[in-house]
Amino acid sequence: MVKLFLFRLGSLLLLFILLIRETFFRQNEEDFTEDDFKRRDVDRLSGYNWKSIRNEQVQEQRKQHLIDYCHKRDAKELLPPHTTNNEIPAHYFRNIIVSDSHRLLYCYIPKVACSNWKRVLMVMHGDAADPWNIKTPDVHNRSLGYFRYLNQYSPEEIVYRLRTYYKFLFVRHPFERLVSAYRNKFIDSYNLTLFKEMYGRYIIRKYRQNPDKRSLRTGEGVNFSEFAEFLYNSDPEFMDWHWKQYDMLCHPCLIYYDFIGHFENLYEEADQLLNILQVSDKVKFPKNKTSSYKRPTKFLAKEYFNSLSKEAHDKLYEKYKHDFELFGYSMQDFL
Repeated sequence: MVKLFLFRLGSLLLLFILLIRETFFRQNEEDFTEDDFKRRDVDRLSGYNWKSIRNEQVQEQRKQHLIDYCHKRDAKELLPPHTTNNEIPAHYFRNIIVSDSHRLLYCYIPKVACSNWKRVLMVMHGDAADPWNIKTPDVHNRSLGYFRYLNQYSPEEIVYRLRTYYKFLFVRHPFERLVSAYRNKFIDSYNLTLFKEMYGRYIIRKYRQNPDKRSLRTGEGVNFSEFAEFLYNSDPEFMDWHWKQYDMLCHPCLIYYDFIGHFENLYEEADQLLNILQVSDKVKFPKNKTSSYKRPTKFLAKEYFNSLSKEAHDKLYEKYKHDFELFGYSMQDFL
């Protein structure tokens, strides 16, 4: 009864205030000219940061889209195979970098500007003064101990950080990311030996008709159609991180991310995030100074995919379907 009485009393007070406001407005309406109204609106609106509001709306739309899609999925497929009691093993969180000093979690995805985000975090932690003074091999070398990863904490500490820390990730059109990985790991000279030995020889032996002895020995010359066939026949659990699905790396249906950045608008959204984190006065997101590619990946990606059959398109989409759907990307961009 007390709650009902207070509710009714509050409603009456609100109605009384609205009546007074309406009466006052009507009494003073004649005193304002049209120019006064325009001037008043301009003064009121000029105080708003419309760009910030738009960015917030974009983030809310992305997060709501992700949540809606996650709700459509079978909960069983979100958990590890053969799991019991809905327990998630710690290794599920090995791609999440922890910054305890900034109460921050970053799930890094290879081929989505993760090297530069790691550079930014190193500057934030005081490990370097300038992001570009940090060598790429040092960024990714876990043995150097620059970062702690969420899987290195106890179960209780993992839960606490997932509940209370600010969490972010950046994603990219899945097909464009695959082209970037292919170029970087099978074309770039500094990666040729390692990835030829790890994957090139297997891909040629498995998916090339009548391969010559030299290519079987060296793993040299993997073409994109062979790489694509290798991908859509691979077990997601055992994929290399550079082409493993976002869904498997960052588990966005199990973890609520506060900020979802898109590589397609990288620099603007990186600045936005650094402002949110209140570190924009300490570090700037580094822009690539040079590129060994004459044509950027986003322009070449369509050409690579045009070389594939429709069947290959469809199979690759099916393999990366959740990445497309979770983050609002379309395969139509590459048809």
